[in-house]
Amino acid sequence: MDGSGPARSRRTTIRDVAEHLGLSVSTVSASLNGGGTLKEATRERVRRAAEELGYRPSRAALAFRLGRTGTIAYSLPTVDDGSVPMLDVEAYMIGARAAASAAFDAGYALTLTPPTIGGEAGWNLIGADGVVLCDPVRGDERLATLERLGTPVVTIERDTLRPEWPFVVTGDYGNNTRMLLDHLRERGARRIALLVPDASWSSSEDALRGYREWAADHGAEEIVRLIPPARINRDAYTDALELLRTEPRPDALIASAEQYRPGVLRACLDLGISIPGDLLLAIGGDSQAAQYGDPPITAIDFLPARQSELAVQMLLQRIEGHPVEGPIVSESALRIRSSTEERR
Repeated sequence: MDGSGPARSRRTTIRDVAEHLGLSVSTVSASLNGGGTLKEATRERVRRAAEELGYRPSRAALAFRLGRTGTIAYSLPTVDDGSVPMLDVEAYMIGARAAASAAFDAGYALTLTPPTIGGEAGWNLIGADGVVLCDPVRGDERLATLERLGTPVVTIERDTLRPEWPFVVTGDYGNNTRMLLDHLRERGARRIALLVPDASWSSSEDALRGYREWAADHGAEEIVRLIPPARINRDAYTDALELLRTEPRPDALIASAEQYRPGVLRACLDLGISIPGDLLLAIGGDSQAAQYGDPPITAIDFLPARQSELAVQMLLQRIEGHPVEGPIVSESALRIRSSTEERR
């Protein structure tokens, strides 16, 4: 072989930009990095030339200069030592995708962490500049480890042992549950049951507290089933079956987790219970299956993409040393569908 063929394109370097403008490398570097005492006209001239020539600073060079890796980590909750694949949950997939886009737009790459990381060694291996931690449990060891390492963290939902933790984006599940209860009562329901994870997630605790406060305010009976999070679908079916066999039977049911939907629908099918004719059904987390299933199911849409965007924005402020105001309560929306149509 003579080595002939298409020439391999070479990456534009900072020296190429300097030679193009007739400036020193140090001047170009200071212009692009915001250093020195250069005139704004010079900085703008350098920025335009860098863009025209396609210059992009290498991630390694940025990491060396700034003491950062240019990556942030996105950590999902761990259930049953990681054996339950939480990324299969639609809300987490939506949130991870939105976080990756928000990070990329800010010049960072996103790393999705494995279900089990271990202690400091695992987080050091990941080497992220900061971490978005989803649904921490009470006294979450991941949060404690990252604090010991000095790694900035923002959580989506609270660690309930840290009520004053400001770096959090929360969906306000207590008010969301009350919103569903008010809607069901307006549609004629009086015996409203709740299926909720038996977990120390703040979302579960807030949903249960909101339900109990609403029941006390309205003189309603509490009909609650706590479901272990490690066996979501099977236990949702079993508990829904037992619940719907009781007399008097509930006339409405809130499944606080979207994963309960298949088990509840199967229980209704086995018992010959029609929705919404015999039972009004709502779920605490929206999904495409809830939207397009038969019947379409009323749900709280806690807008997971927006939650993740807000969490990434807050985390980047922490990484870059800017003041951060928190906590942030993100908006949710009630999506009313035919599963809670008023009985005629």
